Amino acid sequence: MARASVVARSRYAQVLMGETTRWYEDESVNRIGHILVIVDPLAAGRQAAVDKAAIFARCLNASVELLICDIASARYDHSVTPHPHAEPPSNTHLLDLLETLAVPLRAQGTEVALRIIYGKSLPESLVDYFPDSKADLVIKDTHHHSFARRTFLRNTDWHVSRACTVPLLLTKAKPWSPVPVIMAAVDPNHANPHVAALDRKILSTAATLTGQLKGDLHVIHTFVPTSFAGVIAAGGRGMTADYSDALTAENSFRYSQIERFVHAYGVAQGHLHVEMGTAEVCLSRLVATSCADVVVIGASAHGRWHRMIVGTTATILESLPCDILIDRLADETDSRCAT
Repeated sequence: MARASVVARSRYAQVLMGETTRWYEDESVNRIGHILVIVDPLAAGRQAAVDKAAIFARCLNASVELLICDIASARYDHSVTPHPHAEPPSNTHLLDLLETLAVPLRAQGTEVALRIIYGKSLPESLVDYFPDSKADLVIKDTHHHSFARRTFLRNTDWHVSRACTVPLLLTKAKPWSPVPVIMAAVDPNHANPHVAALDRKILSTAATLTGQLKGDLHVIHTFVPTSFAGVIAAGGRGMTADYSDALTAENSFRYSQIERFVHAYGVAQGHLHVEMGTAEVCLSRLVATSCADVVVIGASAHGRWHRMIVGTTATILESLPCDILIDRLADETDSRCAT
């Protein structure tokens, strides 16, 4: 099936830029021709990952692959332990489930393939299958994981987010708004060129997704003030008027950086958020106040947002009520998980 190439056209960008309207597209999102959906064999009824794949498939004229990993350990990737006497689903039951989920997709004209794979480990089986799928986007429902699972790095989402070489959408049960709010989390002040390139890709991906879904694009940047380090070094005795002036100056400087960074994408001024504080706290607060539907972050060993996914602060992201789209540069994969 030919891959679609859809140019992102956000509503507000056209209004703000008027006669000089320019459109930008991200190849990794625009050229999505095949979507892999990881289906939960234990979930009853509709699944958010399938519903959101249907939206993408309709916008991009993409095909969809519904995948079930038939493995006993998959039954324990949930916060609630199954009934001890529950029998694993039979292949007939799994095929029936896939066929049922495929009905609305096929009704909208989407080409659908059904797959069942087998293995001893759910995350390892999924990671091993990714190259065979040739997917351009992977979508998976995400569940709450216990503190122990996060601490000992055992949950499937963590492994998949490290090894997936294409954009990964971790979905919650909450449906998207009629005009979805897409939020890009960036750190343009970072001196590392790798992180800077990833930030550009995050913003491009978020802008393209906004155009495809006819949504609203927001951008968030958080920082811990440099003057705060001086206050800490002074034992907290430096909370003076000079300190207040320094905070105001740094906040203005950061905001001007973000304005330059997003200028080409026509982001509305009220949708730029520069927050003083830790990334975890600020992002959680802003997602709630802006009713964000999808947060786009980068997977990189160098950046703060990636550490929120795979580090000790994963608790914050698990508490977010919105979906998370994890993107990465084309040449970066965590080989420790992929091997």
